Amino acid sequence: MQPFIVHALSQAAAEQARRSPAAVPAVAGDGPYPVRCCLADAHDSEDVVLASVMPFRGESPYAAASPVYVHSEPCAGHVEQPSAVPAMLRDRILSVRAYDGAHMLTGTEVIRGTGLERAIERLLGDAPDAYLHVHFAGPGCYACRIDRAA
Repeated sequence: MQPFIVHALSQAAAEQARRSPAAVPAVAGDGPYPVRCCLADAHDSEDVVLASVMPFRGESPYAAASPVYVHSEPCAGHVEQPSAVPAMLRDRILSVRAYDGAHMLTGTEVIRGTGLERAIERLLGDAPDAYLHVHFAGPGCYACRIDRAA
């Protein structure tokens, strides 16, 4: 299997989300809250806001804003490690969507988080410019991006 990297929201995207006029406090009792700036579950709603982000980095007919949880204040973020899957993804049902370098959809799978590595291998295939967006399958919210490790 080729190594891959799981990316959280960038610090700039997280900051833009948390400062958005549309951002709202997380609803107490709805946790755990899968926080996209550090790719970890938060259990205290007081530290989390719900906001909207645009996860695509290019023009695409598939581009759409998505609701996400971010910490209400900047956090330590996510440490990217080759082929490491954050625990936050393991116990959830995921929709994994593959895109090519032109940001066109090339494949999809709905899986249990415990099978993410196998889905990454199948969906990234041999295309050098392929990448994945992972969403939480039930609510459809963006979770993270996955690229091949350099």
